[in-house]
Amino acid sequence: MAAASPGTARVPRTLIDRLAGWWRTSALGLWAVVVGMGLFELVLLTQQLAGGPVPGARLWAGLSGLTVLALLGRRRWPLAVLILTALASAAAELWGPGAILNLPVLIALYSLFVSGGAPQRLVGVPVLLAGWILPPVLRGVPYPLTARLTPYIFFALAVLTAAAISRARREALEHGDAQLAAQAAEHRLTAQRDAARRQARVAGELHDSVGHDLTAIIALSEGLAGATGRQDVDEAIELINSLARDGLADTRRAVDALRPTPSAEGDDTAAGPGRLSSRADGPDWDDLSGLLDTTRRTGVAVALTETGQRPEGAAIGTLAYTVVREALTNVMRHAQGATRIVISLDHTAGLTRVTVSDDGRAAPAGQAEAAAAPGGAGHGIAHLAEVLSEVGGTLSAGPAPGGWRLQARIPHPEAA
Repeated sequence: MAAASPGTARVPRTLIDRLAGWWRTSALGLWAVVVGMGLFELVLLTQQLAGGPVPGARLWAGLSGLTVLALLGRRRWPLAVLILTALASAAAELWGPGAILNLPVLIALYSLFVSGGAPQRLVGVPVLLAGWILPPVLRGVPYPLTARLTPYIFFALAVLTAAAISRARREALEHGDAQLAAQAAEHRLTAQRDAARRQARVAGELHDSVGHDLTAIIALSEGLAGATGRQDVDEAIELINSLARDGLADTRRAVDALRPTPSAEGDDTAAGPGRLSSRADGPDWDDLSGLLDTTRRTGVAVALTETGQRPEGAAIGTLAYTVVREALTNVMRHAQGATRIVISLDHTAGLTRVTVSDDGRAAPAGQAEAAAAPGGAGHGIAHLAEVLSEVGGTLSAGPAPGGWRLQARIPHPEAA
């Protein structure tokens, strides 16, 4: 079972748990055992030499060193290390100075039962028993085999008990971490579900209130069509009717987008930050001309320049349209004395830049505060900046020589 990732909730650890976890994973703990075993084997060989000449002493000293160094791989290859140490121990008993390599075998056995899987353990135990039984059988020891194996089995059981306790404690902590992670994920999903329900409720209220008002405006403007006898007034009424219909369509699209659909429930990849919607039912590049014509009817000259090749897909066009619409709305509402608006669309490899400049003056501080109050300008720029940030873009707006400028950078999905 995998441990909890960094930054997630974890089961509280005691001091012993923290020390044990550090010992299992640190290189210092790995080398400390090897150095300790090397010193122990050196003491055993020194005692053997003190008792008299040992045939092939250098050979067995080299074999002992290699066996001890093999313990460095006990975490990654526990079964291979156990087999190697068991063979070295059996060789020392058959042809060498005797039982000088039994302790490395016990250390390898501990590592196998702490980190190895069940199939590895099933293979390792018979190999270990064979390494203990075959040497005395082949040499024909004069005492019973049980007397020979009793101390080995006793130490092996002690090692296995310690390994079982360590493994059980580690798995219990990892299981607790996994449960906490699952609970945290469940809480996040619950919060997302509640947020989606709130959005659906707000969407319904928005549709009922704004939709009703826009429908009433449409009905009233249609009733006044041709009733004034003045061409300019009739054109203004027609424009009001057209804008109200566009606003009603935009409201319905926004409400539909806020309502969770059965196919999207439980699917975090259906939509979200960092992704451009692939829906093609919103405004696109071709709708920019109508937006500019509407602004021109208010008496402001609007010019559009475009360089480069438009990117494929409707999502970029929809976002560019939204940027231009918000910029034009701000000019009409806040730029005093504006007579000219210049819009630039610059398409490069992987990026579309939208620049909207005007020659108006910013509203005085008192009027700006009133526009920002409830019922005033709202949060169009802030919301648009959030939308662009979610797809990896940027938005900036501020004074420019001779007026005001808004700039947006829209990355293309394939470049992101």
